[in-house]
Amino acid sequence: MRRQRVLFLKENYVLRVLKSFFLAGLFIIALLLVLVHKIDIGLVSGVSKGVLYIGAPLIHAISLPAEGLSYSYKKISEILYIHEENEHLRQENSELYLLKDRMRALQTENRLLKKLLHHIDVPQTNSYTARVIAENNSAFTNSLILYLGNASDFIKSGYAVVNASGLIGRIDIVSGKYARVTLITDINSKIPVISQKSRDRGILVGNNTRKMNLIFPPLMAELHKGDILVTSGVGGGLPPDIPVAKIKRAGVDNITAVPLFSLNELEIVKIIVYDIAPEKEVNKELE
Repeated sequence: MRRQRVLFLKENYVLRVLKSFFLAGLFIIALLLVLVHKIDIGLVSGVSKGVLYIGAPLIHAISLPAEGLSYSYKKISEILYIHEENEHLRQENSELYLLKDRMRALQTENRLLKKLLHHIDVPQTNSYTARVIAENNSAFTNSLILYLGNASDFIKSGYAVVNASGLIGRIDIVSGKYARVTLITDINSKIPVISQKSRDRGILVGNNTRKMNLIFPPLMAELHKGDILVTSGVGGGLPPDIPVAKIKRAGVDNITAVPLFSLNELEIVKIIVYDIAPEKEVNKELE
């Protein structure tokens, strides 16, 4: 029983000491708060300004070597990159000089071969883009209406109209900034074509459907299903070698083909300005 009483007394003593320290701490904190409240704010601001005035130059002086090292590293990296890029450009320049000399040699050889073969250059073509604004597909006609815009002054009847797949038709009528295109599937369309593979010629005639007929082929023509027909250039109105259609059936007395384009994809088309056909008066003299 005595031990328990002693322990109880010791525990009470420790609690009293802790309470004393706690009260003293609270008193000190309160005193500090009062002192801080009484201190002049201007004095504190002046002290902070003085510290900043003295410390800022020191901080700047300490940071100068680091900035100098960073700037030097940046400039050295730029110089090394410029040197490497210069070497790369020198190598490309030497390769271009070799290609230029080779091109000149090929041009000279090409001129000699043309002269030897009596080659005639095909006239250069220009092209203009136009937008499809209307379609007229019926049992009587297959045509499109194009908006030409500023290109209307350069477009004439007979010019080829193409898209990414190949020939889709020819300009029929030009009126202001608009033009009507007769599709190759129209019953009035007759396109001189040649087989891309066998070089057999014929006339591709439309009939207002997807199936077109190839007429006047050679008697011993080697035409097969899947062969591509391209423009032959006969007549001078169409440039040669424009894809036109694919042969679907190659019978003895009936050869049919289908166009390479689809009406659903006709939005922007290209008009090829190409005409080396003689005028009517000249053509009469030649006949």
